[in-house]
Amino acid sequence: MGFMRTVGSLLAMLLLARVAAAQRGGIDVKSYSLVITIPDSGRAIRGQTWVSFERSVPGDSVLTLDLVGMDVESVVVMYIDQDRAFDIRDFRYDGRVLRIPLPAGPPALQAAIWYHGSPQDGLIIGPNAHGRRVAFADNWPARARFWVPTVDQPSDKARTWVRVEAPPGWRVVGNGASSPTWGDRLWQEMHPIPVYTMVIGAGEFTISEHRPVINGRDTIPMEVWTYPEDSAFADSVPFRRATEIVETMQRLIGPFPYEKLAHVQSSTRFGGMENSSAIFYAEKPYVERKMGEGVVRHETAHQWFGDAVTERDWPDIWLSEGFATYFDGVIGAALDGDSVLVNRMRSNAEDYFKSDVTNRPIVDSGFAADPIKLLNANSYPKGAWVLHMLRGTIGDSAFFRGLRSYYRTYRDSTATSEDFQRVIEKEARANLGWFFHQWLYQPGYPQLDVTWQYDAGARKVVLGITQHQKPEWGLFRLPALTLEFRGANGATVRCDVAVTAGGETNLQVGVPFAPAEVRVDPDEKLLLRVISINRR
Repeated sequence: MGFMRTVGSLLAMLLLARVAAAQRGGIDVKSYSLVITIPDSGRAIRGQTWVSFERSVPGDSVLTLDLVGMDVESVVVMYIDQDRAFDIRDFRYDGRVLRIPLPAGPPALQAAIWYHGSPQDGLIIGPNAHGRRVAFADNWPARARFWVPTVDQPSDKARTWVRVEAPPGWRVVGNGASSPTWGDRLWQEMHPIPVYTMVIGAGEFTISEHRPVINGRDTIPMEVWTYPEDSAFADSVPFRRATEIVETMQRLIGPFPYEKLAHVQSSTRFGGMENSSAIFYAEKPYVERKMGEGVVRHETAHQWFGDAVTERDWPDIWLSEGFATYFDGVIGAALDGDSVLVNRMRSNAEDYFKSDVTNRPIVDSGFAADPIKLLNANSYPKGAWVLHMLRGTIGDSAFFRGLRSYYRTYRDSTATSEDFQRVIEKEARANLGWFFHQWLYQPGYPQLDVTWQYDAGARKVVLGITQHQKPEWGLFRLPALTLEFRGANGATVRCDVAVTAGGETNLQVGVPFAPAEVRVDPDEKLLLRVISINRR
């Protein structure tokens, strides 16, 4: 999801997000099968949803689904492995939660729900930037519930099968692959995905096919879906290297996780939304001809991190947004040179320093019930910096080996920050608890006050490095802080020193000339600020 976004009209969603999740009673959803009818006019839809699930213990239980503002007509429950169906007359629906009593019997069941109504959110039906009617799902973080009954939380991923009955002349895009029989009216995603990335988009589109990606025997289509007026711009500017971006991520991390990738101009309220295999982008930057490749790199990286490997709960959202922010720069560097990543990390640091969340940690359970507040400079730029500093700490080989292992281990599943740490420690063969503790669970960043003097007799620079950040931020360990000593004639000497978490570090460094200047972290490899450098 892009960092710059519009969040003005999210009040209804925020109120719902603060409501504690209903007890799911050991229910694990395996798949959703939907039939959605979009009318020729108005916003009222008809829906049929089949939820296939397993319960952990056979017997009496309740299936609890999130569904807001719809009229539920009927509910049927079936045993998946038996030819038996139960018409559930005593379901309970309060306008927000649908509770379906389940018959005793085997653990694998399917519930079918028929409903209708005008979605208050989640499925946006109305005019696009050019005045033509369109329909787009926009589910993040908990808005699928406005148009389809689901277990609307990131921890319960499921496969999807979606058929859309749309007005004549419209094209429809969804997750996964389209049907050979039904064409673009039916889409099936065979990999489990989070509910917040389960989408449809429908309207008048121009579709351009880019060079596909080859995964062994599989060919992955690369498509760009745009409004006809904006297609030439899209193909020539933001998406001209769409295939190369995917190929770069494959080379660095692993195979593309889905059946196709469609980049879709849409009515999403976010700058970009990483829906699995069907990324939605805000229409305004197309119309204004201001959209660049950075958002494409960011959202494409999400297909690996956020979609295929999903944060188990919202406080770990940096596993999605921090990763995508970092790989925007990493992909850019692979395509256009290292300066892209250097400049991106410098910009990320400044965004974080000037933010209003430096007093909070990255993994922030205080906002768990209000995930919109987690779309901040901790999850995005500071999260990217955690990866950048981890890479510098353990080296490129262990870093990318660890990321590939993390992706293989948790692909099509969910993960926590602790899961990521365990994988990285195994690949790096190092205890990195200190690193993850200070950068994920402490707020803030180190602020350094440096004093120095040159001992000509000993040919050494005597230094004092003091941490002066807010006390509530805690102290930081910097095992490899680069210092550069520059002479008046331009000569330079560099060395890496260890700064302890004790508040003040005193050390001596051999330098064969009297420095005229001392520089700290000259290559900007660490997220820190130097308050002052003073000669004693």
